[in-house]
Amino acid sequence: MANAVMTLRDISVEKKRHIRELHRLNPWWNLKILAFLGIWAGCGLVAVSVPVLPVRLACYFLIGATLQGLAILMHEGVHRIMFRDRTLNRGVAFLCGLPALLSVTAYRVGHLPHHRYERGAGDPDEVENLSRDPRVVAGLLLLVLLAGELFGVWRVGPSNAMRGRPEERRDIIVEYVLIVMTFAVAFALVPPGILLHVWFIPALVALQLTNVRTFAEHALTGHGGRFAVTRTVRSNRFVSFFMCNLNYHLVHHLYPGVPWYNLPRLHRLLAPELAQAGAAEYRSYTRLLLDFCRFVRRAWGPGGARLALTLPARLAP
Repeated sequence: MANAVMTLRDISVEKKRHIRELHRLNPWWNLKILAFLGIWAGCGLVAVSVPVLPVRLACYFLIGATLQGLAILMHEGVHRIMFRDRTLNRGVAFLCGLPALLSVTAYRVGHLPHHRYERGAGDPDEVENLSRDPRVVAGLLLLVLLAGELFGVWRVGPSNAMRGRPEERRDIIVEYVLIVMTFAVAFALVPPGILLHVWFIPALVALQLTNVRTFAEHALTGHGGRFAVTRTVRSNRFVSFFMCNLNYHLVHHLYPGVPWYNLPRLHRLLAPELAQAGAAEYRSYTRLLLDFCRFVRRAWGPGGARLALTLPARLAP
């Protein structure tokens, strides 16, 4: 692990030129939205038509992963990197967030400070702003991991609206009115039993997948500079597909203007710098969760108050 804290200034001029090229938008990639809708429709049809528990569980998982994927594409819209046209960008992002009850404007109000002050005092998502006691942090992170997104509607909606500018609060109200109207129509026209299989149960799956993803992105990474405060989990192509490459989260935070389809290339381009900086990287979410379980056991054991607020894995081969 490097002793000096690496910054973006340490990246070579040649690599910065390549990174500028990776910022170019290709709106055709947004057709992935149609792929997600196709998966949702197909799995929903199977879940309703085939009353076999293992089949339904598989469909619930795939629809849940799809709902999370749509919300991640909304996140692309929050960074305004879906389309060059801001109106189109906001409209499509709103539609992507709608199944998850997310207002794109409310999400943006809370999310941009998370990037600006990542893991600092101004970061609204930072657990360690509440306590630096490892025993308390372990409990708070368990809550985030198991139930964090259950509070997401409040945290993203009213909480962010109160922090927004007047015009942002107006847009948030309009978006939530549209969300309520959409779901009112859906509940009026679609039988509850069908909604249960195609949205409600999968939405619970999506909430838990989001809990794991958001936990993995920053929890217990330490505070050693921009290359150290965010974590990448390489995982596999299946996970990267449904997460729209947001598992390459460190490079997203370094260059949030790079669209999701270029994040793996950006990760490979910066691999030497990430290694030199001692960046946090895991091969899988399973290994990360196992390390967190060990952290909790040690935090709540003898001497837990002196435990370092970091997990051990660094740039796993």
